[in-house]
Amino acid sequence: MIYMDNAATTMRKPKEVIEAVTNAMQCMGNAGRGAHEASLDASRVIYDTRERLAKLFGAESPKNIVFTNNSTESLNIAIRGVLCPGDHVVTTMLEHNSVLRPLYAMEENGVELTIVSSDPSGNISYDEMEAAIRPHTKAIVCTNGSNLSGNMIDIARVGEIAKRHQVLLIVDASQTAGVYPIDVQQMQIDILCFTGHKSLLGPQGTGECMSAQDWKSAHSSVAAVVSILIISIIRKKCLLLWRQGH
Repeated sequence: MIYMDNAATTMRKPKEVIEAVTNAMQCMGNAGRGAHEASLDASRVIYDTRERLAKLFGAESPKNIVFTNNSTESLNIAIRGVLCPGDHVVTTMLEHNSVLRPLYAMEENGVELTIVSSDPSGNISYDEMEAAIRPHTKAIVCTNGSNLSGNMIDIARVGEIAKRHQVLLIVDASQTAGVYPIDVQQMQIDILCFTGHKSLLGPQGTGECMSAQDWKSAHSSVAAVVSILIISIIRKKCLLLWRQGH
């Protein structure tokens, strides 16, 4: 079989990935839940992964990375954590449902939504995107590469627009992470969301939500909301697992 669905997930993983997953299932303990070597080894692997991802994508610190199950969870954390009723957000018609569905849900809860259209070839107008920004615009949420058409969005250019108007930039890099160079600080990306099972060649069930800089100073309230949302999601999952077990 000739496999041509790598944009959905890379199927034939490198043998090093398979070996690493197998080794983890055989040897790694529960990170942060013990002082024995198996637990400590797991913690070291996780932090090493943070450091590598921070270096790969230009994050200020490995501590700015939140691990999730996939891009959908990462984007939901970012979108629902940043936007509040009364805010305005700008996105594009090239987005995946993992961006559009939470935005539609937030729209029903009082967030104003503007969707920038594209031409017949799938290209957006950056002038139209900038013109859509209002005084109460909180964020621009857009893809780096569309899963619908394959069109790329110039994130560095969008980053300049966001900075000029002092709005946050949330980027869905599901299709581009591991393929195209991404530097969150140079491109002025505030939150980068991506998955590990596509062009990063990792296993399914891996995702990341990364902030470019330390949010403690400039975005402490946003960071607090995002943290609360993450805790809420974890609690809901634990409750679901508990109910299934009973």
